[in-house]
Amino acid sequence: MITVGVDVSAKTLDSRFLSDPEQSAKVTPLRCVENTPKGHGELIKAIRASGATRVVCEATGVYHLDLAFALVEAEIPLMVCNPRQIKHFIQARLRNTQSDPIDAYELAQFGMRMKFVPWRAPSAAAYALHRIARALHGYVEQATATKNRLHAAEAVRQTPKILLQSMREELAFNEKLQKRLTSEAIALIKADVQLQRRMDLLVSVPGIAQTSAVQLLGELCVLNDDLSAKAWVKLAGLDPSGKRSGTSVKTKPCISRRGNAKLRGALFMPAMAARRWDKRLSAWADKLVGAGKTKLQAIVAVQRKLLHGIHAMFATNTTWDSSRLVALPASS
Repeated sequence: MITVGVDVSAKTLDSRFLSDPEQSAKVTPLRCVENTPKGHGELIKAIRASGATRVVCEATGVYHLDLAFALVEAEIPLMVCNPRQIKHFIQARLRNTQSDPIDAYELAQFGMRMKFVPWRAPSAAAYALHRIARALHGYVEQATATKNRLHAAEAVRQTPKILLQSMREELAFNEKLQKRLTSEAIALIKADVQLQRRMDLLVSVPGIAQTSAVQLLGELCVLNDDLSAKAWVKLAGLDPSGKRSGTSVKTKPCISRRGNAKLRGALFMPAMAARRWDKRLSAWADKLVGAGKTKLQAIVAVQRKLLHGIHAMFATNTTWDSSRLVALPASS
């Protein structure tokens, strides 16, 4: 079995071919190609010539995606790893020096020693929706920051009028871009049967309207269909975390925050609304608060319930029913 580790950067791809994790003599010399379609073709040709059976790389923002799509199209198994996994793997091997060639070698070692989980490419429509939803998220954050700056500027009478005007124009332009991107996202969803059905399911949830549904669907549509609800919770960083050892080490339980912050953020406002409008979730959250949980902890718990419920809706193709999540009777 030959495993290829590829260290991805914006301009180059450094790769190492490893045939035996214990014998460094069987590691091929470093191969470096450009991170371009031409470089992808050269790397694929070398992989096929070597007889390699798997490729491993890190998720490096967007720079690995073109290579990932090219490898999948060439029917070469690829595993895209969480950078945190690779970091801890390298630390466990007591590697003190870091460079692109070393990272490529360690990625090959990871692929040889650890369970191989193939990466599945999302559909063209799903990927386009994912990118648009991410852009929308960025514009929403920019608008929030601008509103805060404008509020502070308006509180000072000596603020030059040109600054106030520029911030108002920035907000108006931002709003126009958000509307344009939202319209494009809706058009993409309507053109795809599965995306449209999942959109319909999402808006059946109390507290999830069109804008929230677009952001949620943009994150969920690129996930593998075989992931469990528990895996979704972990990917969102909503899984519980804490430390306890002996009698002196005991931290308060909290969420890990190690996953997709955008998915976690897209769930927050829907959870706030569901906490208010879904009678069962509202009663359940009230019970948590009555048992000593804070209001924020109750909202986080509702976020987890929402993810579990959305996962069930997608799996069974049925609309929202909180009675399947919460055993409490609905309040009158």
